[in-house]
Formats: sequence, structure tokens, C-alpha cells
Amino acid sequence: MRVAFAKSAGLALVLNGVIWIAASVIGLVPALGESTFFGGVLFASVGATAAAAIVASRFTAAGARKRWAGISLAILLVSFASPLALGAGNLPISPFNPTDTTYNDFRGGIGIAYAILHFTSYIAVQRFIGKQIPE
Repeated sequence: MRVAFAKSAGLALVLNGVIWIAASVIGLVPALGESTFFGGVLFASVGATAAAAIVASRFTAAGARKRWAGISLAILLVSFASPLALGAGNLPISPFNPTDTTYNDFRGGIGIAYAILHFTSYIAVQRFIGKQIPE
């Protein structure tokens, strides 16, 4: 599971890093040096795959992969609520400073980017960690 975690985290880091860089270049999200969002994206990419690896290690019975697939898909779909709420203005951009409006112009772009990053992390997890679970 450790090797699968490392591969999954690496893939999530690369995919999410490239997507965030591209989004910053086209002006969808703040520029890389302008904020700490990029570091947060990389941290969250590793954190998501680590959490998935911890949970996946509990799925050891025969036939567990089908249950894992259903549960992980449900979690992905529920996880879209936060980027959608962020983009719609129902969540603060910074949970640490909810009154900060510095990046309000990027609210929609950040929400879209976060939704995409949730999906790419899911793909990375399924590609490596999900395959470690018994069929």
C-alpha cells in the first residue's frame, strides 16, 4: 500500500500542480507567487491520497474493491459541494480569515479549479490505491 500511496500522491501532485499553474497563467486563479493557494493545493493532493490509503487499507475482504468503488465515488460526488459553494459565494475563500475579500474576483475560478482537483485526486487514488484492494 505504501508504494501505491507514493505513486498516487506523485500523480496527484503532478496533475494538480500542472492544472493550478495553467489556471494561474490564464488568470482563473491567483498567480503562483501572489498567494499560498498553490502550496495548499499540493498539500491537499498528498493529504487526500494519504487519507484514501489509510481508509483503503481497511478494505481487505474478498469483493471489497466493488464496495470501495461505490464508496469512493459517493465521497467524490459529495466533495463537489465545497468547491461549488465556494464558487457561488456561500463559503469564505479563506477559512482562517473569513472576512478577507482579497481574492473575491477569483472566487468562481478557484471553485472550478478545486472541483477539477478533487476529480484528478480521485483518478490518482483509483489508479494506484484502488487497485490494491482485493476483488
